[in-house]
Amino acid sequence: MFRYLLHYTLIFFMVLIPIQAIAAPSSEIAQLLSQCGKHLKANRLTSGKGGTAFDCYQEVLEKDADNAEALAGLKDIEARYAGWAQKAFDRGQKNKVKRYLESLRKVNPKSAKLAELEAQLSPTPSTSSATPSQTPPPSDSNADSQASSSDEADSQVSSSDAASQAASSEPPPPKKAQITDVGQIYELINTTDCLIWPSLDMKEKGGKDGWESFYPKKGEIGIVLEEMKHCHFDNNVLILEMDQYYVPISSVGVQIMSEDSATE
Repeated sequence: MFRYLLHYTLIFFMVLIPIQAIAAPSSEIAQLLSQCGKHLKANRLTSGKGGTAFDCYQEVLEKDADNAEALAGLKDIEARYAGWAQKAFDRGQKNKVKRYLESLRKVNPKSAKLAELEAQLSPTPSTSSATPSQTPPPSDSNADSQASSSDEADSQVSSSDAASQAASSEPPPPKKAQITDVGQIYELINTTDCLIWPSLDMKEKGGKDGWESFYPKKGEIGIVLEEMKHCHFDNNVLILEMDQYYVPISSVGVQIMSEDSATE
């Protein structure tokens, strides 16, 4: 009887241990994906303080190579850079195009859009260009001047139209806020259940117990990641990203910065 009991006990633990081993990584991946989403929302795609969406999704794929959400996230990053590069190209902003293509190459060096825009940036000489005998150069210097002025005017109109059409596609600057009253900081709110935090990492670094030697000062500026209702008060709570820490503060304790002053 004892032998049978021992046999079934061993079988039970052999089944239980793999289940626990699977559950732990699954929880870790879920937390990672939540953080990746935050980076993506803030347009921290391939550069930014405190991590990037690209690196975050890569970390997920190291743990789960077929993770559908991480693969979709990388596709989203690729599509954003491809779209921004095309819009910049249409407006004749070649330096901006090159910067976007560098990021696109990092995300997916085999991107079809990458090859297409690189070819457009460095076109091969056209074999159908007219020879001097086919199209003799104009001899009237006045005509040259008029043609040049006309081309310049057309270029300005075209550039203006393209800019107005593509403006909405540019990544919006992150919303920033300046601390005006440190007394409105909820330095212990992360030890309560008053807020639903977007991620465990944000909650752990969202209060005095996780700030180590850091403490936000009046006049300092942070990126607004979240704005949510306080569980007891009427004022909203803003979550500011400051370096690698997160600062929960009442909306009356900050001044939202204008787009011009917030742009780095």
